[in-house]
Amino acid sequence: MRRFTAAVAVLLLSLTACDSHTTQEVAPTPAPTGNLCERLAPHLSGSWKAAEAGSRLNTPLADSCSLVNTTQQVHQVLVSLSAVPVTDAQFALSRKSDGEVISGLQYAAKVIDGGVGPGSWAVNPAAAAPWLVFRADNRQIKLLFQNDGSGTLAELRSMARTILALPGGLPTAPAIIAQPACARGTAAAERLLGEKAVLRRDTLTDGYVWCQWGSQTLTVAVRSGGLGSDPSMDFGDMKDAFYAHRVKVAAEGWQASNGPLTFRTAKNAYVELVTTPDVPVRPAALVALAQAIAPAYA
Repeated sequence: MRRFTAAVAVLLLSLTACDSHTTQEVAPTPAPTGNLCERLAPHLSGSWKAAEAGSRLNTPLADSCSLVNTTQQVHQVLVSLSAVPVTDAQFALSRKSDGEVISGLQYAAKVIDGGVGPGSWAVNPAAAAPWLVFRADNRQIKLLFQNDGSGTLAELRSMARTILALPGGLPTAPAIIAQPACARGTAAAERLLGEKAVLRRDTLTDGYVWCQWGSQTLTVAVRSGGLGSDPSMDFGDMKDAFYAHRVKVAAEGWQASNGPLTFRTAKNAYVELVTTPDVPVRPAALVALAQAIAPAYA
């Protein structure tokens, strides 16, 4: 199966020295603006510009953007920055998850030391695009070439070191980016999380709503699309899988024995529900979320 109120701190440093004759004021230093790609592009060697990234499912919940080389459009890097800090244990769990992905896809590669700070890791497949994961200010960052063969792990490491030295540090992240249609699923998603969602990341992709709710450790995601989209292909795979069974959601729903669920509406919108990391969840709770969110696609 295939992307709360945060404090935005602006430090106003006013140092005033007064005597009977003069008053001096130091102007406040403006807080850096822009997403991480916009912040990073001017500091990279070569011709890079920031671009929007499509909807992504990330663990932990993250904001994504893209860097595009203007002299070679195929040379693109996806940049994902976690919306909240991650602990050492969460960081280690992400590394373990990447190792399981590599094993499952049978890449001619393995997870190796990233070489960019403690605990960082990288994957450099022989026949796929490399990626690198590290932390800055305890926030998890993933750099991934979006086209196979378009870049090297050495380039990603150079970008990572530039991020670590960025003037002003990392951009802050809003806690809520919401689409109204996703609100109908919030209560059911929080029952899956086992607590109130501290993060929301909802988007409209090709006219279809994607919804993501996150705690510090778990993300619940609803992804959707039309015929030919990844959710529609996942629907076909699930329907044909020996481990899936029919569920009463919309026009046709199927669910894996360990929870993940996909359904089709009468208007041929295809919707899938997953949790990340891929941990056991109550299948009935995912069905409840599917039933709550289905009217958004009717």
